[in-house]
Amino acid sequence: MSGAGDKTYNERISWKNRLNVAFLFIRIPLTLLIYTLSSPFVPSNVYTAKPLKRRLYDRFVQVISRLSIAESALLPRRSGLNVYQQWIKGRSPDLVSVVDELNVSVNEGKENPSTSCQLLWVGPKQTDRVILHFPGGAYMFPVSEMVFKFWRYAQLEWEKQGLKVGIAVLSYTVGSGKDAAFPIQLVQATRALKYLLSMGCDLSNIQLVGDSAGGNLVAQLLLHAAHPVPLPIPPLELPAGARLRGVYLMSPWVSLCDSEQWGSSIRTKDDDIKTGRSWGNIYINNIPNGNDSDVSLSQLLPYADPISAPNGWYSSLPTIVDRILVSAGKEERLLDPVQTFFDTKIQPYFGDTNGTLILQDGGIHDDPFLDFAVADEPLENSLTAVILGWIAEGFSNR
Repeated sequence: MSGAGDKTYNERISWKNRLNVAFLFIRIPLTLLIYTLSSPFVPSNVYTAKPLKRRLYDRFVQVISRLSIAESALLPRRSGLNVYQQWIKGRSPDLVSVVDELNVSVNEGKENPSTSCQLLWVGPKQTDRVILHFPGGAYMFPVSEMVFKFWRYAQLEWEKQGLKVGIAVLSYTVGSGKDAAFPIQLVQATRALKYLLSMGCDLSNIQLVGDSAGGNLVAQLLLHAAHPVPLPIPPLELPAGARLRGVYLMSPWVSLCDSEQWGSSIRTKDDDIKTGRSWGNIYINNIPNGNDSDVSLSQLLPYADPISAPNGWYSSLPTIVDRILVSAGKEERLLDPVQTFFDTKIQPYFGDTNGTLILQDGGIHDDPFLDFAVADEPLENSLTAVILGWIAEGFSNR
């Protein structure tokens, strides 16, 4: 439940929840069988052109993502650190575990327990050029193995071009309880970036990447740098005159409150894997306010729900980051809010040169990563090459 330490779900688990999870052992194979048998008769389109094994994995995740929060708590799960260590073990001796343990305190100047998070390095720790990735998981689930596989593939591809890149994946606190509530992930993300700078990394040689909820976290971090959160948390003061080399948001989860207000994609994109609409409400409802904080929910909501932040808050981002790439799949449920977010928060301030939106034909949520759930390389996924090229261009034009 957490990359930094498992958190207990606070929702009561009923016998109905247990029964529903038990039925997964019937529902999953039945769903996959029906899809396989019906696949030849499904109208051809860009999504159905994907390999069957990839589409079967999508169906598997779709079934799992329909579980309630209480039901998902019954599933076996590992921490992000354990996922990483298991992945490394399968690739020994080519790769070794490189983990930086980071302790953070949520409230400056107040007594509070420190909360640890980890930077999990893909390949050798290299600090000349660094990608700092905040993985998705709806703030409920830890990083998955496909993320490490994707980045290792990318790293080896760049090495063929003579480009050595260090890749650090942040394993941050997740869960449904108050101990995993905003702003803990923002504090951990701030700590991670500051740690890289303290190691001697130049801000202009760092590119931030976030997918899904990780994209939400990147937006939180950028807003915190531009318009500090009105809570007693560590500030993000960046070196004067320096900017991040780039930011890439893959299927960013920018609307947690009411995604339907931005369009119909949340209801109509049936091939997508993301169906859990209640997770955003849980994250928003756990934001400290009133008795828990001296500030109101309305003051904090623009950080946790980036699409609701005033457009002007984003106007200073070009002084913080050189360029931004945003991608979404044309068949994903978050398509409408992602496009609205780009059109209103990014494009007006970065223009067509430094702000780029890519809408992938046949793509669904986190599409490039999903290939690596069933393979060790892209499955005819053209977006992966675009992502790698965009990141490489940023590091090359220093």
